[in-house]
Amino acid sequence: MPIIILTIVAQVFCAYHVISTGRDKYWIGLIIMVPGLGCLIYLVTQILPDIGKNRTAGTGKNTLLKAIDPMHEYREAMHAFDLVESTENRLRLADALYELEKYNEAEPYLVQSLVGAHKSDPHILMRLASVRLHQSDTQSALALLDQLQKDNPGFHSQDAHMLYSKALEQDGQTGEALKSFSALTDYATGEEARVRYADLLVGTGYPEDARVVYEEVIKRVDRGTKFYHDAQQNWRAKALHGLERL
Repeated sequence: MPIIILTIVAQVFCAYHVISTGRDKYWIGLIIMVPGLGCLIYLVTQILPDIGKNRTAGTGKNTLLKAIDPMHEYREAMHAFDLVESTENRLRLADALYELEKYNEAEPYLVQSLVGAHKSDPHILMRLASVRLHQSDTQSALALLDQLQKDNPGFHSQDAHMLYSKALEQDGQTGEALKSFSALTDYATGEEARVRYADLLVGTGYPEDARVVYEEVIKRVDRGTKFYHDAQQNWRAKALHGLERL
Protein backbone atom coordinates (compact mmCIF):
# COMPACT_ATOMS: atom_id res chain seq x y z
CA MET A 1 0.00 0.00 0.00
CA PRO A 2 2.76 2.55 0.88
CA ILE A 3 4.35 1.94 -2.54
CA ILE A 4 1.04 2.65 -4.29
CA ILE A 5 0.55 5.86 -2.31
CA LEU A 6 4.14 6.93 -3.00
CA THR A 7 3.66 6.28 -6.71
CA ILE A 8 0.47 8.36 -6.79
CA VAL A 9 2.17 11.22 -4.94
CA ALA A 10 5.08 11.09 -7.40
CA GLN A 11 2.67 11.14 -10.35
CA VAL A 12 0.80 14.16 -8.97
CA PHE A 13 4.06 16.01 -8.29
CA CYS A 14 5.47 15.30 -11.75
CA ALA A 15 2.19 16.20 -13.48
CA TYR A 16 2.06 19.48 -11.55
CA HIS A 17 5.67 20.19 -12.58
CA VAL A 18 4.77 19.57 -16.23
CA ILE A 19 1.89 22.06 -16.09
CA SER A 20 3.60 24.72 -13.97
CA THR A 21 6.75 24.81 -16.13
CA GLY A 22 4.92 24.83 -19.47
CA ARG A 23 6.32 21.52 -20.70
CA ASP A 24 4.60 19.51 -23.41
CA LYS A 25 1.57 17.61 -22.13
CA TYR A 26 2.70 14.27 -23.58
CA TRP A 27 4.77 13.96 -20.39
CA ILE A 28 1.56 13.68 -18.39
CA GLY A 29 0.50 10.74 -20.56
CA LEU A 30 3.82 8.99 -19.90
CA ILE A 31 3.60 9.69 -16.16
CA ILE A 32 0.06 8.28 -15.92
CA MET A 33 0.34 5.36 -18.35
CA VAL A 34 3.68 4.08 -17.05
CA PRO A 35 3.51 4.52 -13.25
CA GLY A 36 6.86 4.66 -11.51
CA LEU A 37 9.02 4.35 -14.61
CA GLY A 38 7.38 7.38 -16.23
CA CYS A 39 8.05 9.47 -13.12
CA LEU A 40 11.65 8.24 -13.00
CA ILE A 41 12.25 9.16 -16.65
CA TYR A 42 10.71 12.59 -16.10
CA LEU A 43 12.78 13.13 -12.94
CA VAL A 44 16.07 12.23 -14.65
CA THR A 45 15.48 14.05 -17.94
CA GLN A 46 13.51 17.13 -16.82
CA ILE A 47 13.65 17.94 -13.10
CA LEU A 48 17.26 17.09 -12.20
CA PRO A 49 18.76 19.13 -15.08
CA ASP A 50 16.69 22.14 -13.94
CA ILE A 51 17.95 21.73 -10.37
CA GLY A 52 21.50 21.64 -11.65
CA LYS A 53 20.97 24.82 -13.63
CA ASN A 54 19.57 26.62 -10.60
CA ARG A 55 22.43 25.89 -8.20
CA THR A 56 24.57 28.82 -7.20
CA ALA A 57 27.66 27.48 -8.92
CA GLY A 58 25.69 26.81 -12.05
CA THR A 59 24.25 30.30 -11.96
CA GLY A 60 27.70 31.79 -11.66
CA LYS A 61 28.90 29.70 -14.58
CA ASN A 62 25.93 30.75 -16.69
CA THR A 63 26.50 34.41 -15.82
CA LEU A 64 30.14 34.16 -16.84
CA LEU A 65 29.17 32.37 -20.05
CA LYS A 66 26.67 35.12 -20.89
CA ALA A 67 29.35 37.75 -20.40
CA ILE A 68 31.83 35.92 -22.63
CA ASP A 69 29.36 34.70 -25.25
CA PRO A 70 25.93 36.37 -24.92
CA MET A 71 24.64 34.53 -28.00
CA HIS A 72 25.45 31.05 -26.68
CA GLU A 73 22.01 30.25 -25.24
CA TYR A 74 20.28 31.68 -28.32
CA ARG A 75 22.30 29.40 -30.62
CA GLU A 76 21.58 26.39 -28.40
CA ALA A 77 17.88 27.24 -28.25
CA MET A 78 17.65 27.77 -32.00
CA HIS A 79 19.41 24.45 -32.63
CA ALA A 80 17.00 22.62 -30.30
CA PHE A 81 14.02 24.27 -31.97
CA ASP A 82 15.29 23.37 -35.44
CA LEU A 83 15.49 19.73 -34.33
CA VAL A 84 12.11 19.59 -32.57
CA GLU A 85 9.49 22.34 -32.85
CA SER A 86 7.96 21.59 -29.45
CA THR A 87 6.34 24.13 -27.16
CA GLU A 88 9.18 23.66 -24.69
CA ASN A 89 11.82 24.50 -27.32
CA ARG A 90 9.72 27.37 -28.67
CA LEU A 91 9.56 28.90 -25.19
CA ARG A 92 13.27 28.35 -24.64
CA LEU A 93 13.96 30.25 -27.85
CA ALA A 94 11.60 33.05 -26.81
CA ASP A 95 13.39 33.30 -23.45
CA ALA A 96 16.78 33.47 -25.15
CA LEU A 97 15.58 36.29 -27.41
CA TYR A 98 14.07 38.07 -24.39
CA GLU A 99 17.42 37.93 -22.58
CA LEU A 100 19.01 39.56 -25.64
CA GLU A 101 16.30 42.26 -25.43
CA LYS A 102 15.00 41.20 -28.85
CA TYR A 103 11.40 41.57 -27.74
CA ASN A 104 9.88 41.91 -31.21
CA GLU A 105 11.51 38.62 -32.25
CA ALA A 106 10.49 36.83 -29.04
CA GLU A 107 6.84 37.85 -29.33
CA PRO A 108 5.70 35.57 -32.19
CA TYR A 109 7.16 32.47 -30.51
CA LEU A 110 5.15 33.25 -27.38
CA VAL A 111 1.97 33.94 -29.34
CA GLN A 112 2.39 30.65 -31.23
CA SER A 113 2.72 28.82 -27.90
CA LEU A 114 -0.67 30.02 -26.65
CA VAL A 115 -2.64 27.29 -28.41
CA GLY A 116 -4.37 24.07 -27.44
CA ALA A 117 -3.55 22.93 -23.94
CA HIS A 118 -1.30 25.97 -23.47
CA LYS A 119 -3.94 28.54 -24.46
CA SER A 120 -4.40 29.75 -20.87
CA ASP A 121 -0.95 28.87 -19.54
CA PRO A 122 -0.20 31.54 -16.89
CA HIS A 123 3.56 31.40 -17.37
CA ILE A 124 3.34 31.98 -21.12
CA LEU A 125 0.82 34.79 -20.59
CA MET A 126 3.23 36.38 -18.12
CA ARG A 127 6.12 36.12 -20.58
CA LEU A 128 4.04 37.71 -23.33
CA ALA A 129 2.77 40.46 -21.02
CA SER A 130 6.37 41.29 -20.09
CA VAL A 131 7.30 41.51 -23.77
CA ARG A 132 4.35 43.81 -24.48
CA LEU A 133 5.39 45.99 -21.55
CA HIS A 134 8.89 46.31 -23.01
CA GLN A 135 7.24 47.27 -26.31
CA SER A 136 5.36 50.04 -24.42
CA ASP A 137 2.05 48.34 -25.25
CA THR A 138 0.68 48.72 -21.74
CA GLN A 139 -2.95 48.14 -22.68
CA SER A 140 -2.10 44.76 -24.18
CA ALA A 141 0.05 43.83 -21.17
CA LEU A 142 -2.81 44.65 -18.80
CA ALA A 143 -5.31 42.74 -20.93
CA LEU A 144 -3.06 39.65 -20.93
CA LEU A 145 -2.65 39.78 -17.15
CA ASP A 146 -6.41 40.21 -16.72
CA GLN A 147 -6.89 37.17 -18.96
CA LEU A 148 -4.36 35.26 -16.84
CA GLN A 149 -6.39 35.88 -13.68
CA LYS A 150 -9.68 35.10 -15.40
CA ASP A 151 -8.48 31.81 -16.86
CA ASN A 152 -6.42 30.80 -13.80
CA PRO A 153 -8.36 32.01 -10.72
CA GLY A 154 -6.23 29.98 -8.31
CA PHE A 155 -2.91 31.19 -9.70
CA HIS A 156 -0.90 33.58 -7.51
CA SER A 157 2.43 35.06 -8.57
CA GLN A 158 4.54 37.86 -7.18
CA ASP A 159 6.07 38.34 -10.64
CA ALA A 160 2.64 38.72 -12.25
CA HIS A 161 1.62 41.22 -9.56
CA MET A 162 4.82 43.19 -10.23
CA LEU A 163 4.15 43.21 -13.97
CA TYR A 164 0.59 44.43 -13.41
CA SER A 165 1.74 47.21 -11.08
CA LYS A 166 4.39 48.40 -13.55
CA ALA A 167 1.91 48.26 -16.44
CA LEU A 168 -0.58 50.38 -14.49
CA GLU A 169 2.13 52.94 -13.76
CA GLN A 170 3.33 53.07 -17.36
CA ASP A 171 -0.25 53.38 -18.55
CA GLY A 172 -0.72 56.50 -16.44
CA GLN A 173 -3.15 54.86 -14.00
CA THR A 174 -1.24 56.29 -11.04
CA GLY A 175 -3.90 55.78 -8.38
CA GLU A 176 -4.39 52.13 -9.29
CA ALA A 177 -0.64 51.64 -9.54
CA LEU A 178 -0.17 52.99 -6.00
CA LYS A 179 -2.79 50.58 -4.68
CA SER A 180 -1.23 47.67 -6.55
CA PHE A 181 2.33 48.40 -5.41
CA SER A 182 1.11 48.94 -1.85
CA ALA A 183 -0.56 45.52 -1.82
CA LEU A 184 2.54 43.94 -3.33
CA THR A 185 4.81 45.34 -0.61
CA ASP A 186 2.81 43.39 1.97
CA TYR A 187 4.31 40.10 0.80
CA ALA A 188 7.11 40.86 -1.68
CA THR A 189 10.20 38.77 -0.97
CA GLY A 190 12.62 41.35 -2.42
CA GLU A 191 12.90 45.13 -2.21
CA GLU A 192 12.05 46.09 -5.79
CA ALA A 193 8.34 46.55 -5.08
CA ARG A 194 9.02 48.80 -2.08
CA VAL A 195 11.49 50.99 -3.95
CA ARG A 196 9.15 51.34 -6.93
CA TYR A 197 6.28 52.13 -4.58
CA ALA A 198 8.37 54.82 -2.83
CA ASP A 199 9.43 56.31 -6.17
CA LEU A 200 5.79 56.53 -7.21
CA LEU A 201 4.88 58.15 -3.87
CA VAL A 202 7.50 60.82 -4.52
CA GLY A 203 6.18 61.41 -8.02
CA THR A 204 2.62 61.84 -6.76
CA GLY A 205 3.44 64.28 -4.00
CA TYR A 206 3.88 62.09 -0.91
CA PRO A 207 7.59 62.53 -0.07
CA GLU A 208 7.26 61.83 3.67
CA ASP A 209 5.43 58.56 3.02
CA ALA A 210 8.16 57.69 0.53
CA ARG A 211 10.83 58.47 3.14
CA VAL A 212 9.35 55.87 5.49
CA VAL A 213 9.41 53.21 2.75
CA TYR A 214 12.96 54.06 1.61
CA GLU A 215 14.23 53.84 5.21
CA GLU A 216 12.44 50.51 5.66
CA VAL A 217 14.18 49.12 2.58
CA ILE A 218 17.60 50.11 3.91
CA LYS A 219 16.88 48.61 7.34
CA ARG A 220 15.54 45.36 5.86
CA VAL A 221 18.62 44.90 3.68
CA ASP A 222 21.04 45.79 6.49
CA ARG A 223 19.32 43.35 8.88
CA GLY A 224 19.19 40.56 6.33
CA THR A 225 21.61 37.74 5.69
CA LYS A 226 24.74 38.26 3.62
CA PHE A 227 23.02 36.55 0.71
CA TYR A 228 20.00 38.87 0.98
CA HIS A 229 22.24 41.92 1.35
CA ASP A 230 24.19 41.01 -1.78
CA ALA A 231 21.07 40.14 -3.77
CA GLN A 232 19.25 43.37 -2.81
CA GLN A 233 22.22 45.75 -2.78
CA ASN A 234 21.10 47.43 -5.99
CA TRP A 235 17.66 48.24 -4.56
CA ARG A 236 19.24 49.47 -1.31
CA ALA A 237 21.37 51.86 -3.36
CA LYS A 238 18.27 53.08 -5.19
CA ALA A 239 16.49 53.62 -1.86
CA LEU A 240 19.45 55.59 -0.53
CA HIS A 241 19.48 57.69 -3.69
CA GLY A 242 15.75 58.27 -3.28
CA LEU A 243 16.31 59.56 0.27
CA GLU A 244 19.02 61.91 -0.92
CA ARG A 245 16.63 63.43 -3.46
CA LEU A 246 13.96 64.24 -0.88
